[in-house]
Amino acid sequence: MTTVTGSQTRTILGQLTLTLEYPRWLIERDVDFSDCVNSGHYSEFLPACKDCRFGPGCKWLNSARSADTSDAPLPELIAALSGAIKYISERKIAGHGRHCDCETCQWLVSARTLMRSLDR
Repeated sequence: MTTVTGSQTRTILGQLTLTLEYPRWLIERDVDFSDCVNSGHYSEFLPACKDCRFGPGCKWLNSARSADTSDAPLPELIAALSGAIKYISERKIAGHGRHCDCETCQWLVSARTLMRSLDR
């Protein structure tokens, strides 16, 4: 993947940061924290978190929340993207076919392409 110094969106870190904005928005929208005993902060030690239907999304949000993701190390951003791809692909709405062109499916294609480019 080509990088251009000085252009945040053209660097690998910049692309990862931008790619992570959509799943963060999507998961924050989908996860209901109104009845959360831990105020939306996942803890693997709390039974309520382990049993919560939003547990995987909440866990991902807590690992991907950062005041400035542009300062996050590359391995953390790659792990966050991998987790987002897994979370979103497991929760895709039924009926999304191979040629679906919705925003979520477009994001998955783009994110998977980015992950493949990072594996080289």
